[in-house]
Amino acid sequence: MEGDSIQVDVPAGQARTARRVITQAVEAWGLPHLTRGAVMVGHELVANALRHGLPPAVLRLLRRGDCLVIEVGDSSDQVPRIADIDNLTSTSGRGMQIVNTLARTWGVRPHQGGKTVWAEIS
Repeated sequence: MEGDSIQVDVPAGQARTARRVITQAVEAWGLPHLTRGAVMVGHELVANALRHGLPPAVLRLLRRGDCLVIEVGDSSDQVPRIADIDNLTSTSGRGMQIVNTLARTWGVRPHQGGKTVWAEIS
């Protein structure tokens, strides 16, 4: 991996691809201490994009010094939210809670034809 950014399209059913790409990037960029959090956040963002937008999702990773910015673009204008989950045994709906917990900060940039959700991991 050359440079300070990488971008890949992630087709439907291939959210695991995000895990591999993120792991390779943080290792190549000398940021292995970010691997666990970055992989979890990136996977959640890609899975949400594939679930709520039209595939492919666009995964972009940016190295900013000792930080990693994960951006995931999709075709949906639906803004992600942190769900209120009242069932302790529920197995879905916690994705943005994970992102909110593990990311230093995160947000959404709407654009023509969809949105980009980003998170900063440090």
